[in-house]
Amino acid sequence: MATRIGSLKQLVFIAFLLIISPIGFLLYKTSAVLDEQLKSSYEQTQTAIELGQQNNILERMAEDIVRTAQQYRIVQNSAILERLQDNINTYRNRLAVHKFLAETKPDHNVINDLLTIIERDPKGAELSPLPLLTYQLTNRSHAQMLAALEELQKEARATRTALWQQAALLIVATAVLMLLMTTLISRPIGQLVRRIRSVGKREPLSHKPLRGPREIVQLQDQIIWLDEHLSELESVKAEFFRHISHELKTPLTTLREGADLLAEEVPGPLNDRQHHVVSLIQSGSVSLQKLIEQLLDYNRVQQVHLLSLEPVNLDAIISETTHTHQLQIIEKSLEITTPKERMSVKTDTEMLKRVLNNLISNAVCYSDTGGAITITTKRTNHMMTVDVSNTGSAIPENEVGKIFEPFFQGTRKRHGPLKGSGIGLSIALEAALALNGNLCIAENIQDKITFRFTIPLDPS
Repeated sequence: MATRIGSLKQLVFIAFLLIISPIGFLLYKTSAVLDEQLKSSYEQTQTAIELGQQNNILERMAEDIVRTAQQYRIVQNSAILERLQDNINTYRNRLAVHKFLAETKPDHNVINDLLTIIERDPKGAELSPLPLLTYQLTNRSHAQMLAALEELQKEARATRTALWQQAALLIVATAVLMLLMTTLISRPIGQLVRRIRSVGKREPLSHKPLRGPREIVQLQDQIIWLDEHLSELESVKAEFFRHISHELKTPLTTLREGADLLAEEVPGPLNDRQHHVVSLIQSGSVSLQKLIEQLLDYNRVQQVHLLSLEPVNLDAIISETTHTHQLQIIEKSLEITTPKERMSVKTDTEMLKRVLNNLISNAVCYSDTGGAITITTKRTNHMMTVDVSNTGSAIPENEVGKIFEPFFQGTRKRHGPLKGSGIGLSIALEAALALNGNLCIAENIQDKITFRFTIPLDPS
């Protein structure tokens, strides 16, 4: 019993999940990283804005403190002293906020110490260092913030590179999963296609268990059943043909022998009318025998068979085949041209004879009285080509695609006493295909109809 992988629907669903999962993971990871980057960027931006505002305020307030202290030294008014104290307290509050944002403790401590000195001795304290220290503090905090933003940009670039690398790995993993799932589906389908072709060509069918989806395994079981059923039908058909040929040949032989005896006037003399009737019986019995032989030949060529490959003298086979049709050739006064060059091909002799016999028979039957038949051979690219041409009317275009179909008889008139069965070209085509060759119409014009038969020089 073959290993079941599950139904085709389940396999496709699993394949979809396996392929979409890496993509979903990548999207989730990208979204999470972007959210984190955006959050950090937002916080840094907010801090930079607030720190910039604090820097401006500190620089302005440092100037206010110096200006107020200088005014107090001149006027020495208590109201100015209170305003100076308010300015110092406000500065310290802003400095505390700045310290929280910038985290530059040494600079803040120095400024706080200077502010304490100014509070204790607003008249004698040195004021000029305060604006300078404030300016240096704001510059350092600004540089620190720029460095933090630059670091954030580096992290963003590193994150982008990491995401691209992860995306590349996930793409490779997805491609591998797609290839794996495609193989799981396409491989059993390809095996099914080969087995279906084997059934169509009536070749031995492999019964090796097929691994794949449940529907494909079930289809394989149906193909095996169909192959067995066709084999049974072919056996019945072959048996029928064997019986019918035996049953027909015996009375037909008696009929022909009796007609020949009458024609030879063994039972007694015949008049002209009786001779005419006897000739009709003879020609009818010959036609019937030829039809039976063609039917049997068509049945044989349809069966599975092994080729017996051996070197064959092609021109000798052509000469032998044309000799079998010598009587009709003489009756129709046909001029026949055969190849003079000796050529050898490795093939099955009986199959080769079937092709040439039916092609030459067809050329003889459809040639006009006094016409010509030309048979040529040539080698091209490891192939042997045999062209059989005859004079006569061209094949109608609407019939060209049907002439190789079994039992098809076109509108062209046959020239001769025997009526065709419509399977001669079918037998020739089947035999050509069995030899790994081909048969087609090469030319189809008035007074030149050419059938081309190609066959490998060495099929093995």
